[in-house]
Amino acid sequence: MSIQVEAITPLLKQYDLNLEYSEEISKKVVKVYTDNGSYALKKLAKNPNPYFIESYSILDQTKYAKYVPLVRNRSNQTISQMNGEYYYLMPWLTNETEEERDARHQYLFKEVAELHSRTERDVKLSSDAASHHYESFEKHLDETKIYYESFVEECEQKLYLSPFELQAVTYFIEVSRAIDFSKKKLTEWYEKMQEKESSRMVLTHGKISARHFLYDGEGKGYLANFEKSKYAAPIDDFLYFINRTAKTYPIPSDDCVNWFYTYQKGYPYTEEEMLLFFSYLSYPERICRLIKSYSPKNKSTELEKNRQLVKAYWQFKNIEYFVMKISEIEEKRKQEAQQAQEQ
Repeated sequence: MSIQVEAITPLLKQYDLNLEYSEEISKKVVKVYTDNGSYALKKLAKNPNPYFIESYSILDQTKYAKYVPLVRNRSNQTISQMNGEYYYLMPWLTNETEEERDARHQYLFKEVAELHSRTERDVKLSSDAASHHYESFEKHLDETKIYYESFVEECEQKLYLSPFELQAVTYFIEVSRAIDFSKKKLTEWYEKMQEKESSRMVLTHGKISARHFLYDGEGKGYLANFEKSKYAAPIDDFLYFINRTAKTYPIPSDDCVNWFYTYQKGYPYTEEEMLLFFSYLSYPERICRLIKSYSPKNKSTELEKNRQLVKAYWQFKNIEYFVMKISEIEEKRKQEAQQAQEQ
């Protein structure tokens, strides 16, 4: 539900601000013009992330300053309440630059690397943490592949296949190989983790996007919208970004490869993090989820389900290109390092 106009004035009173006029940016964001400048008024989800407010304290403690701050109300709180809903207020940044898409993302991932670097924590692992994760994900991969195989076998017994079934059968070999690759990298990760007693965690943004990287009037960039932030593995932010960016028609994205290494220059993944990153990213989860949820009895959703499957395949191919490119680069680096040691 969008922000109600009648709620804006009393909300701003909590900040000792007087509304002059407002402009709806989206269902959850309103630009408010006040007697003390312009601000962004944002409505929070019904069940806000408990780490949201804490993340700003962590940013201050670690002296990371490239984020858009929250404005405190007259009660010195960063969250305000009105009619059972929660809101926060931020300074409005002009966000006007003439830079190209690549330059903006390069700047963005330099800042994400800096964010991760400053907020890094070492977390001691329990004796069975890696084993539990390995066994759980391996089981999921095996069960998914078996289910897909049985689905294809059933389809092959039919005289006529629905459009969805035909697409699913066509994609099976590629998806099967991707699952095998994911499992291979998971096994390599698990072998590396046998030597580890701890793992590093960072404050992840949770929703990395160029839309959440804003510029002030001087052209300086700042991260905004930490509503999904939490302490997690460093790979989580780029996993989200790639999965979201890949939701388009098939197109080789060398830009994403370049942005990935911009991040790596500032905060390189460890060997085990890279292996787990490959395992998660190469698993075609969206395709497999659609296969599991498909019902040939529901004819009314056939067209929509088929459309979703084609789009999931496009995403899969975009991610596959990225994974193969990064794999080639990492393998070449490993070989060069080995040759240097032997000389």
